[in-house]
Amino acid sequence: MGLSFEQARQEALKDVNTDFNQGFQGWEYKFNTVASSRGDYPFITITLGLGTNEYEKMASIAALRTRMNGQGKKECKKPVLFPKIVFLYDENLHGPGKELEDVFEAGIECSQKSMYPDWLSLTGEGYVAGIYKEYGKVISPMGCRAFLSPWFERGGMTPADENDEPIFVGRFNIGAISLHLPMIYAKSQKESKDFYEVLDYYLQLIRKIHIRTYDYLGEMRASTNPLAYCEGGFYGGHLGFHDKIKPLLKSATASFGITALNELQELYNGKSLVEDGQFAIEVMEYINKRVNEFKKEDGNLYALYGTPAENLCGLQVKQFREKYGVIANVSDRGYVSNSFHCHVTEDISPIQKQDLEGRFWDLMNGGKIQYVKYPISYNKEAIKTLINRAMKMGFYEGVNLSLSYCDDCGHQELNMDVCPKCGSRNLTKIDRMNGYLSYSRVKGDTRLNEAKMEEIKDRVSM
Repeated sequence: MGLSFEQARQEALKDVNTDFNQGFQGWEYKFNTVASSRGDYPFITITLGLGTNEYEKMASIAALRTRMNGQGKKECKKPVLFPKIVFLYDENLHGPGKELEDVFEAGIECSQKSMYPDWLSLTGEGYVAGIYKEYGKVISPMGCRAFLSPWFERGGMTPADENDEPIFVGRFNIGAISLHLPMIYAKSQKESKDFYEVLDYYLQLIRKIHIRTYDYLGEMRASTNPLAYCEGGFYGGHLGFHDKIKPLLKSATASFGITALNELQELYNGKSLVEDGQFAIEVMEYINKRVNEFKKEDGNLYALYGTPAENLCGLQVKQFREKYGVIANVSDRGYVSNSFHCHVTEDISPIQKQDLEGRFWDLMNGGKIQYVKYPISYNKEAIKTLINRAMKMGFYEGVNLSLSYCDDCGHQELNMDVCPKCGSRNLTKIDRMNGYLSYSRVKGDTRLNEAKMEEIKDRVSM
């Protein structure tokens, strides 16, 4: 007797699901084994979660299941690092009883086991959610945290009329240049100058570099990257082979980066962002005001960016010490704080950290992420509660669990240095570098710089 239509359909769906699983597994193998000459892996970010039809849901869940199941030998599987996965959260689709609640639950389980996906709120408060609610457009993060500024199809920086819509797909950033705020403040004090006068000098310096970058890149020919500039890979990328790419740069964002905000507040009045933070907020508001003025005057898409500072966290301390020495809570550690985050040594709860960092959220729309360390083992309900809270606040939220795996016996737990099961120090450890995950140990050895490893060792709240 032959199969009924529904039986045949279910068998076909199993085959499709297998194809999805194998396809995502193939991505993971490729992206995590093909390294550059420097040892870097392809930094690829994928976003998912909004698809409502049967196959879209199947694809989202397959990607999440593949990540949480890990790769490697059967007895010692662990999650890979790339592609970075970002879950696009819509309360009206993923909330309790909604049609994509099962996709949300798969995402929570995946975060519990592999720290990814990171979670982007589309229906909370703020810039990204505001664009989604008004236009139905998603501003997907690039790399670990970069977000594009609005560019309207007909009006450019501002909508031509009420029917004009923003475009985000196919656009790109041309780079970020970061301010060294503690150095700028120390310089103003030593030279008895107004801080904002000195800050203006460096803001103008970054502005001039950005203008020069736009001009320099604009002289490039489309032939340097035919796929992007001639075949439509980038927005507006249908130029002739010998055309200059300047027209495509109108919609490209250039960023003014911010880091060490906690150290700036400490230098100002000896208090951390947890204890105060008002001066830091005033500085961010001032920089936003100046950057928006530059944007209108130059016709360039400038934005303010919370710099991740992977290597810069150590370099900025060295630079500060050379000119101004060692100052408690400013340059006495081997690293400075990442962007607008509370210092990693602060003994605060995840909820406190969300609230404190929420003060800066709308001041850095060019790039930002909020994350907390979850000192709760593999507590799924606690993770869900904190992610739901972050989504209501409009955050781009990351989970940090500090995953550890024994490469000898396969035992895994959070943040171990010696395997309690077999005594091995041959461990692989995955930590949140900043906005993305990285190996802090591979078979016992570290792959990160000394400053970042010191910061990871000091972490309490991150």
